[in-house]
Amino acid sequence: MESFAITTDMTADMPEGYFADEKIDIAPMPFVLDGVDYCGENLPTYHEFYDKLRAGAVPSTSQTSAFETAKIFEKHLKEGKDVLHISFSSGMSGSFDNVSNAAKELMRKYRNRRVLVLDSLSGCGGEGLMVYYAVKMRAAGKSITEIYDWLFARRMNFNHFFIVEDLGTLYRSGRLSKLEAAVGTILGIKPLLELNHSGKIMPLLKVMGKKKALACIAEQVEKYCKPEENDFILVEHGDDIEGAKVLAAKITELLPDIPIRFCNVNYLVGSHAGPGALAVFFCGGERPRFINMPAKLTK
Repeated sequence: MESFAITTDMTADMPEGYFADEKIDIAPMPFVLDGVDYCGENLPTYHEFYDKLRAGAVPSTSQTSAFETAKIFEKHLKEGKDVLHISFSSGMSGSFDNVSNAAKELMRKYRNRRVLVLDSLSGCGGEGLMVYYAVKMRAAGKSITEIYDWLFARRMNFNHFFIVEDLGTLYRSGRLSKLEAAVGTILGIKPLLELNHSGKIMPLLKVMGKKKALACIAEQVEKYCKPEENDFILVEHGDDIEGAKVLAAKITELLPDIPIRFCNVNYLVGSHAGPGALAVFFCGGERPRFINMPAKLTK
């Protein structure tokens, strides 16, 4: 069986312990919170992290470090292994370019080895599910090239649907104007968001109220999910497990035969999505092809 490593970065999410159990190296993505620099070590708990955000802390985040990622790659290359790296979406970060440049430099040094860097066009659970299926395929004997090609061809079949609790987070990240955020907050509007074909966040629907928003997410899961292609559906939350359970229950009503697993939204994405964000990730039909179309309002 071909020997190669699978790596990813801090924006990939899976249930607690998965990456450690599978010995997946995680490239650090630094962030600053309350004046403290974090770079993959000595991280706060997710509850501590989101509590600081609730108290008004505004984190700043950075792209994947080419230097730190190169160190991870080289560790495996020295052992005679190739590397498959699954990167955060190029539509939301320059991390993919940074990591790709690091890989090119190393392949000049290790001419008999390969570092394949996949632009996931995903994040959070979508990126994490790519890692999960890559690991599963490797265990089944698939080659690094076969796995890369399979993931590349199916990037648009990893679906992402989510809402945020505070529209101010979307304003601060440039997804809504200040006026839209203010009016939406007053009216109780919850934009249902997705990732498009460029791996960028786009609004799908504007929904009146959280209860309706969760029902709409479940409807999108039923519409796009292909049960036979999913070992499980991943439901994520910004330190709101009770909200995640409500969303999971709505999905289970429509798709009772697919297991659901839970995890927190990672620090990097959580810095922009904020506390209370709820999201679902799964494999299925091709993502909707929206670019900048106005979001429809659903009451």
